[in-house]
Amino acid sequence: MSDIIVAGAGIGGLTAAMKLAAAGHSVTVYEKNKRADCGYEQSDSFDASAMDYAGIPIPDGYIAPGNEITFYSIDETVEPITTPVPANYKNITVERKVLFAYLASLAEEAGVRFCWETEIKTPLVLGGRVCGIETEQGKIYGDLIIDACGMNSPLRRNLPDFMQIDKEPGAMNYLHAYRGIFNRVESAETGERYKIYVNDDSGFTWIITEDNCVDVLIVNFSEISYPQVADRLHKVSALNPQMGKELLRNGRFMQIPVRQPLAVMVADGYAAIGDSAFMTYAAKGSGIAYSLKAGTILARAVLADADGIYNADTLWKYEEDFFKEVGFDACRIAMVKNLMPAFSADEVNEIFKRRLVSSEELYQLISGQYQKSKLPGMIKDKIKILNELPEFKAQLISLAGWMGRFAVMEPFFPNKYSRKEAAQWRERYNKFFEEQIKEA
Repeated sequence: MSDIIVAGAGIGGLTAAMKLAAAGHSVTVYEKNKRADCGYEQSDSFDASAMDYAGIPIPDGYIAPGNEITFYSIDETVEPITTPVPANYKNITVERKVLFAYLASLAEEAGVRFCWETEIKTPLVLGGRVCGIETEQGKIYGDLIIDACGMNSPLRRNLPDFMQIDKEPGAMNYLHAYRGIFNRVESAETGERYKIYVNDDSGFTWIITEDNCVDVLIVNFSEISYPQVADRLHKVSALNPQMGKELLRNGRFMQIPVRQPLAVMVADGYAAIGDSAFMTYAAKGSGIAYSLKAGTILARAVLADADGIYNADTLWKYEEDFFKEVGFDACRIAMVKNLMPAFSADEVNEIFKRRLVSSEELYQLISGQYQKSKLPGMIKDKIKILNELPEFKAQLISLAGWMGRFAVMEPFFPNKYSRKEAAQWRERYNKFFEEQIKEA
């Protein structure tokens, strides 16, 4: 059996770790934080089918009622849009800390060893292969290194260029955000549980009213300042009397990756997963469901390598299956996201006023329940009713064109790994998204 290193206690890494340890491999997770500090102090929602896919039992209390979202324009006279939730849709809402603790306990039960407070500095590379990690405690060698260190992974950032793995997220591929959990005023009416407000400038603010607190996230595509946060908190609290003034926890600035997955995420002895591979759902900024699926797919590819070589050509099966099952859909959502900064708040208000996007369409986009084959047709249908709004028409025609171009590009994904083909795919893939962002 192999010695497998999981760098970082991310959700995808933990999922892969527990499956590989259960199969008999020696798996060690190295995490820079203390155990008690792992997992954000915030709730997140995701599709319960991701847990089913990973074969992970869902504890009692994790299933939440339908997660309807109500969108508010900057014009208070415009009727908000509320997304429907199908009767058969199962939604999980859980604190990140609780989810982390659960997955870590399952990993330990499977035989995974944890080394806490171990900061990872750089990968160890020998003969063109990633063979270990360097930490504050010294060098640690393994047969396979799974990179779950997150968006700013020191492993990914320090890989040799010839491995064709992008080091940085790139422009417009992450959000600047503030998140705070405030006390709830019990006597005040709450209205809808989950609300999203369009901001006067670039970005949006969401507010989720829980049983014992109010969760606020403020997001911008550009840098966000303390005065901006204070102003938006004041506005959202004025509209939501249940939001108290006491900051209970969090209250921090963060960066959230919202880009397409890495073009190349494997090398000899190395596989990136989760935020390290930018596996986030661009409409939400959360990659929990993607990471659960990716961890399962990675474990499947590793276990299929009976020789335990874990070269890029055997690990490519992980990337291929991920893109086929998840990644290409994630790319389409990223294309829609790339168009968002092109709309002003007034233009978004016009979209609300004229109901150019239905509540059902918003739900399908945000939840990932849409049928990709119908997305270009949906865009074409909208173009027919936009003759009075030529600026929107031009943007939607552009988006439809990008969707068509991407469909043509998909078949160029290499079925087998070679350094030359991986480099060609990466160049084509990255150029596509760079051009779309530039045009938007």
